[in-house]
Amino acid sequence: MSDHTDGCRAERVDADGMPAWTPAAGFGLFVLGNVATLVYIDSTDSADRLDGVVQFDMWVALLSALGGFAVVAAMFFVLWLARIVRLGHQIRPRTVAAWVAVVLLIQAIVFAGLFAGASGAEASIDKDLAIDTRPITVLAGLCMALGLAAFLALRSIAADDSHWHEADRCRVRLVMALRAELRRLLATFGAFLTLLVITTGMRRRALLAYDPELSVPPEQVLVYGLLFAVLLGAFYGLAASAIDARAQRMLDEWAPLPGPTDPTLSERLQRRTDIASLVGSGGSWRSFETTVVIAAPLLTALIGIATSA
Repeated sequence: MSDHTDGCRAERVDADGMPAWTPAAGFGLFVLGNVATLVYIDSTDSADRLDGVVQFDMWVALLSALGGFAVVAAMFFVLWLARIVRLGHQIRPRTVAAWVAVVLLIQAIVFAGLFAGASGAEASIDKDLAIDTRPITVLAGLCMALGLAAFLALRSIAADDSHWHEADRCRVRLVMALRAELRRLLATFGAFLTLLVITTGMRRRALLAYDPELSVPPEQVLVYGLLFAVLLGAFYGLAASAIDARAQRMLDEWAPLPGPTDPTLSERLQRRTDIASLVGSGGSWRSFETTVVIAAPLLTALIGIATSA
């Protein structure tokens, strides 16, 4: 490795890449999570009552895929969080532990509210199935925890000046690396959220196929999607706003906004535009991209509600 590359943390992290065993491990973990979820669901009393319902079998297949996806995502979140920590300057383990603790506390509050609502419902196959699947819900949440903590890590690095004492070239590389990690996290959570909404919608169809008179409002699908979309949007917003603020500070430092009477106005504005493009400041396309990733599952739920019987 050359001295030129050794000079920037972002370049050193990028040069290391991902471990060669990642694809094989990911496939194995997906199969493990898929099979474990399938075996667990088949062992519940609710599965015995819903045996023979085609929609229920489809829901189990989707839930098993969701379980496998969550386990694989957990592995990648561990690797990505380690990469992000290396992008920072001497981040202590207790700081990482604090990020994870904050995420777990928020998840505990969300799950407590969901479980309390289900426990207070009238006895029905819907309630029994919700109680039976609580372990899967908690496990999936724990698998997502490190990914949410990674958003906090990105915000911390972007907001703390102690991570930005490298040369100008390295600072540019660092902000680009933070944005790349942010996009990677957003894409993964967007896929998980989409699968979650589809699985929740199939659950409702399975229950109605078993008992058409059962009270399972279609809005339930949207509520679940909205809850987790808001959670994802909040964590993403914390990280994205900090990175954007850092990029804006760099832009103002290297290309201050000229006055309207400045004779070199055009040249300075062009320089500002070039630097803004380099550090990713003013990303209207990123805003559109974020909206699509987060809102698409909710749109899917709305279409499902509108077309459901």
